Amino acid sequence: MLLLNFYIFTFLLSFTFTFAAFIPNGRHHHSSVLINNKLYFSGGKLNNFSSSVTNEFFYLDVSKQFTTTDNASIPWVDLTYTGGPLKSDAAACIGGKNNDMIFIFGGWPYSQSFVSQFDTNKQQWINITSVGNVPTNKSYISCANLDNGLIAIFSGFGTINDLWIFNTLTLTWSLSNATDAPLPMYDYCAVTLPDGNILYIGGDNSAGYMPMNKSISGPTPSPRGYFSAVLSMLFSIMFLNKYLSIKVF
Repeated sequence: MLLLNFYIFTFLLSFTFTFAAFIPNGRHHHSSVLINNKLYFSGGKLNNFSSSVTNEFFYLDVSKQFTTTDNASIPWVDLTYTGGPLKSDAAACIGGKNNDMIFIFGGWPYSQSFVSQFDTNKQQWINITSVGNVPTNKSYISCANLDNGLIAIFSGFGTINDLWIFNTLTLTWSLSNATDAPLPMYDYCAVTLPDGNILYIGGDNSAGYMPMNKSISGPTPSPRGYFSAVLSMLFSIMFLNKYLSIKVF
């Protein structure tokens, strides 16, 4: 009887650990990106200390119904076992031939590879090596998707106001010659508009927060950094107005 009870206990314990719902801890300075019905999250900090940087990697299946007040109903899926990058303050964008690849750019610590690539179909990270002139040591950045598998990254913490273009099809970098760039900045949001322009919204630099009323009229929100913005299907910026528009060729 004791042996039978032991086997039952072992089975129940194994069942509990196998099917227990994954609920991620609170975090900040992480990156996220949406592919189809999966909202992926990468890295970040679990508290305010630099030692709390994590490589946790998971997604939220937004195709399933859930309520935010019931943690057990939220369909999180943990992919940390795949060995993602240990980063905070990075940027995430989609790319590849079928837009099924995730690219993580920059972030801290700077000892990590500047670009990390995740194949969402094979659910594995791919080691990539970019050749030629490549950006380094950029954090607190935001990336913006363009046509033909291109991704734009502007400035960043402690850097100049350079605009880099990454080709997700050839895995190569180029430095844009876009004119009239704003001052160097970080903690901003970059949003691609249907006409190919990129809105660079808010942010911070050595002089303080960037103004939110550049080249626009009417009421504007107060200057800010460390926020997020999204473009709706009706092509209107939600929550924030634009700071500056740059056309990338």
